[in-house]
Amino acid sequence: MKKFSMLLAVLTLMGTTSWATAQEEDARTLRERIKSVSNRLFDKSGRVELSLFPMTSLSLNDAFYQKFGGGLSAAYFFTESMGAQVMLTYSLNVETSNAAYFGRKEEYVPYAGKRSILANADFIWAPLYGKINLASEFVMHFDTYLMIGLGVLGSEQVEGSNFGFAGDVGLGLRFFFSRMFALKLEIKDYMVFNDAVSFRSQEVADVQHQLYFNLGLSMFFLGDDEEG
Repeated sequence: MKKFSMLLAVLTLMGTTSWATAQEEDARTLRERIKSVSNRLFDKSGRVELSLFPMTSLSLNDAFYQKFGGGLSAAYFFTESMGAQVMLTYSLNVETSNAAYFGRKEEYVPYAGKRSILANADFIWAPLYGKINLASEFVMHFDTYLMIGLGVLGSEQVEGSNFGFAGDVGLGLRFFFSRMFALKLEIKDYMVFNDAVSFRSQEVADVQHQLYFNLGLSMFFLGDDEEG
């Protein structure tokens, strides 16, 4: 009986030790997960962002010409939330059924500039930064930003080509894969100020809106790459 009591005590002690060890392991894993979520994956202050848009710049609101383009952008961040960028894209123009209809009628297509070249400079403000925790295993870091700037648009009109000045506003979103690479999504509205096209013997000029969606890959350089 005494031996049985001692054996039971040993088994109880071993079970208690195993339970305590499991609890410590769970606590350690939880702390590690909390640490990974608490840290900021990336810093933008003092860094250069280069972005590539490989034929992923698309027009959204042109009834006459669907545009498919690509280009490059470069940005520098003065602080964590403020920066400036320049962007250049070139677009191919594909006629829609509306443009083909007006062409058969031998009429000028209204507001149908074939926008080919877009160059602009923007001020960037990125006030929001967040993280998505997927199944408590993978943390997706992202930030959102606003853009406002000025640019030049080169277009092909019915009679020759011209360039117009434009203002632009936009909303962007980045998903960070690492401290260097991010996926970049943007929606930009180009407001063309000095466009003038002929339609039914009338010269028409006003503010035209060209809405674009951009999808690109960003790479960050310079700055402090040590984990914060």
